[in-house]
Amino acid sequence: DVTVDSSSHPNKKWKWDPASLSHRCNIRKITHDELTEEFGTSGLPPLYHSPIVIIDDNKTNGQRHNQRFAEMTAAEKIVEYFPPNFLVTLSSSNSFSAHRREITLAEYISEQLAGPAETYPSKLSNETWYLFGETYSDDWKGLLSNFELPPCQTCTSDLSALAFGIGNKGSGVQWHVHGPGFSEAIHGRKHWILYPPEKRPTYDPDFTSRYWMEEVYTTIKKEHEMPWECTLNPGDMIYFPDHWHHATINLDPYTAFVSTFTTEHLKSGF
Repeated sequence: DVTVDSSSHPNKKWKWDPASLSHRCNIRKITHDELTEEFGTSGLPPLYHSPIVIIDDNKTNGQRHNQRFAEMTAAEKIVEYFPPNFLVTLSSSNSFSAHRREITLAEYISEQLAGPAETYPSKLSNETWYLFGETYSDDWKGLLSNFELPPCQTCTSDLSALAFGIGNKGSGVQWHVHGPGFSEAIHGRKHWILYPPEKRPTYDPDFTSRYWMEEVYTTIKKEHEMPWECTLNPGDMIYFPDHWHHATINLDPYTAFVSTFTTEHLKSGF
């Protein structure tokens, strides 16, 4: 049986601390220039076989990747882009995103930044609300039209779909699986953990990814049983391969990101 530490509080010393600046990373990192040198100007090929982190090397006119989009989506700016009292649909952050809640974007931002602005391991994922995956309306498409797509051969408007997300420190999505794609950190740091398709991790879908890091990850003793993992800094992005198990943990009080879901796994000829 899984038990939750109900004594979790801001002053607790965590076994796995989101605030740490030295989380493990065993995923290959590559700059945009190095990616172009290796794969050509068209970018990463379809159905690439393993995760890869593309780091923002700040070489584009001295600006970070997606600089303008980052300015538009800052915590103090994003509400201004949308109509007054703009409603967003939140989903629960368990493996199935089974529950929904509607709230204004301004209220959600305030909730994320209020109090300790942190989701603790004791919080059940089916009771944790998260903005992600319900950002396909015309208003969201208008905002996302300012986002520069990742460097991949199938990262085109007809072969990919964008989803925007915001979460606070400690929030994230529990282990799940789907097709390939990319996720770029726009604001705040985001930690990714992954296993290949044949290595399904053991987890309870109604407990958070942070709980998994605190209570399961810290008990793994053998290197070959450890997940693939890495932390994205703002401007960095990760490629997640087709049907790899993955979960995420946001590391800062305001963490915003964009995921690009590609569809080459559904097409013939790739």
